[in-house]
Amino acid sequence: MYTVCDNPECGQRYKIKPELLGKMARCKRCQNIFEVQEYKEPVKIIDLQCDEDDDTCQDQSTQPQTRKRRSPAEVMTENIAIIKAEVKELMPRLNTALDRGDNESDTRLLINKMLQRVLGYSLDDIKTEQKVEGKRADYVLSVNGEDCLIIEAKKIGMPLKQNQIFQATSYGAHSGIRWVILTNAIVWQLYHLSFGEKIETDLVFSIELRDGLDDDEAYYFYLLSKTGMARKQLLDKLWQKISALCYDNIVNAILTDDVISKIRATLSKQTGCRITNEELRASIENNILQLA
Repeated sequence: MYTVCDNPECGQRYKIKPELLGKMARCKRCQNIFEVQEYKEPVKIIDLQCDEDDDTCQDQSTQPQTRKRRSPAEVMTENIAIIKAEVKELMPRLNTALDRGDNESDTRLLINKMLQRVLGYSLDDIKTEQKVEGKRADYVLSVNGEDCLIIEAKKIGMPLKQNQIFQATSYGAHSGIRWVILTNAIVWQLYHLSFGEKIETDLVFSIELRDGLDDDEAYYFYLLSKTGMARKQLLDKLWQKISALCYDNIVNAILTDDVISKIRATLSKQTGCRITNEELRASIENNILQLA
């Protein structure tokens, strides 16, 4: 008898005993919690045992025996809820470490716990003190065997500055990894690396845990999680939107002939004054954008 993880991004199959049917279990591959149901066409079978000490594995007699397959959005919502709960549980320990002024070694123990409990990475996914061509990375995280995230770790509470990711940036340039996290366990910053004539590093988002975890920050943590990184398009789309809305792109869009002409036509209609595109462009550059 077999079952399958109902996470559409996972789909891992497991061999089960009949007494597990109807119970809740945690997928070993993606950490998704799902109801054990019989599956008729097993592929890549491994054994699954229900941990009787885990509340999620207790008999759910009030749950229906059949359930509609969840959408990716529903799976994401559940994962974000788990992230919020794990962060809330870890915050007293983080605050205590911050008040004590723990050193970098102790901070890494906390980061290790967050990588596993909050972001869902297994020990096999986490590599430490990685080196390539003389460049070093504190952590390299992988998803499905592919390295995807570099982490530069600092002492808890230490102010974070962009130049602190120099080693991680150099490692990324040699390994082709475009995402770097800079963290002191309390603040988590994600940077995007662009490789060209020179390496460009751009801040994508920052998560600050001292003032609580809001919905946006919980979603950002989801993007950094193992499940979120498995859906590469989510982080790529966020970066594309941030890039599209950057200052230079907006300025260039405003100063195009089409936009200038539409603004000039609107102004002429409202004021009855005739102005040229060149006069309007100069006014926007000098008085609004202050480019002069």
